Amino acid sequence: PSNEEIPVKVRCDFDVLLAAYVLSPSDGSYDISRLSNAYLGKILESDVDALAPLAYEMKKKLEESDMLGLYEDIEVPLALVLFEMERRGFALDIQSLKDFSVALDDAVHSLSQMIYESVGHEFNINSPKQLGVALFDELGLPTFKKTQGGYSTNAEVLEKLRPYHPIIDMILNYRQVAKLKSTYADGLLKVVDDDGRVRTKFRQTVAATGRLSSIEPNLQNIPVRTELGREMRRCFVAREGYTLVDADYSQIELRLLAAISGDENMCEAFRREIDIHTVTASQVFNVPEEEVTSELRKRAKAVNFGIVYGIGDFSLANDIGVSKKEAGEYIKNYKATYKGVADYLDKTIESAYADGYVVTMFGRRRYIPELASPKAMMKKFGERVAMNSPIQGSAADVIKIAMIGTRRALKAAGIDAKLILQVHDELNFNVPQCEVERVRDIVVSEMQNVVHLTVPLIADCGIGTNWLQAH
Repeated sequence: PSNEEIPVKVRCDFDVLLAAYVLSPSDGSYDISRLSNAYLGKILESDVDALAPLAYEMKKKLEESDMLGLYEDIEVPLALVLFEMERRGFALDIQSLKDFSVALDDAVHSLSQMIYESVGHEFNINSPKQLGVALFDELGLPTFKKTQGGYSTNAEVLEKLRPYHPIIDMILNYRQVAKLKSTYADGLLKVVDDDGRVRTKFRQTVAATGRLSSIEPNLQNIPVRTELGREMRRCFVAREGYTLVDADYSQIELRLLAAISGDENMCEAFRREIDIHTVTASQVFNVPEEEVTSELRKRAKAVNFGIVYGIGDFSLANDIGVSKKEAGEYIKNYKATYKGVADYLDKTIESAYADGYVVTMFGRRRYIPELASPKAMMKKFGERVAMNSPIQGSAADVIKIAMIGTRRALKAAGIDAKLILQVHDELNFNVPQCEVERVRDIVVSEMQNVVHLTVPLIADCGIGTNWLQAH
């Protein structure tokens, strides 16, 4: 049998690493000697000698902080799910990926020639110093930021320069295409295994919010915002005789915000199944819903997501291209429309100062030491973390429970469908072609019934032979 099919018996009496992560998710490092010092007050000569007393102390701490259920019902069973996903991997269409790499190479060359023609000569586009000379000395573009090494040409500066010269769009496109080629197309070709699959490593104990991350390679970071980036997903395919079923939550963080805050206006919008960004645009910009333009909806979307991250008028103005005064009005109108959300965020910050941490729906804590800092900037950062962490952390918990639930349900149904990838609020399954409809029903049901809230959780499901088609 293949490596994937070899059965594995798992027995876990207590996982010290997972327990340490649940108890203190911002630590980042959980070696045994450090944990011994923290929980036992001494470093034992042998790591093995430390495990039993550590398990005893940590279990007590988990019970005291009401996180034993989080550890036992979510993190421990999830470890097995992730192990199985890592063994399976995701099949790649190698020839398509090679063709895509060649097409990207052609695009890089074409964009390079356009940039050289705009400046009047060839130079190293990847050199910030040479690019700075070309843009500011030779083309005479306005300078917004200078560094010790010369002119800054980072993304923020280039965005501000967009209106001044068409070369800026060429450079931004060049950078995007070059990154796609080196990091993703060529990068994936280097790490694909002999069986034509690429296998990532999921990190369960890194993100302080409870989110999973992925490395070597990072499959959670395959570009999706641009058309060219999305094309990369075409190279990820179902195994022979199988189909991909791709399910993702619709606006899960905003739905959780509505439910947790109890804001009646937001809850009602989700219950009526009306597009939340259109509703927000109508309320914030004082226009009827049917007259909301795509530009107004885009602005409302930035406000909806920005509020939970503690966005201010200056940042919002930059994001959506309006004056600071207008952005301030939008935020003020939003808080008047969704008063329940505004009150909830204020109370969350207040309790975070009092307790030193915030909590998700499932009891996951995130400690925020920045709130005790004497520096105003650090405190402000801590407040933004306090506002966002319960929502993002609850979403992370929901998807983890859904991963455990779908595995259990598919196994109980006797269906040979396997979870192969998680990208935050999206799950991807390899499914026998004859079982697609049954699997779709099971997956959607499991995802939508993870937790019962005052607003519905909605999972959208796509089907295809490759990831792009399924999504």
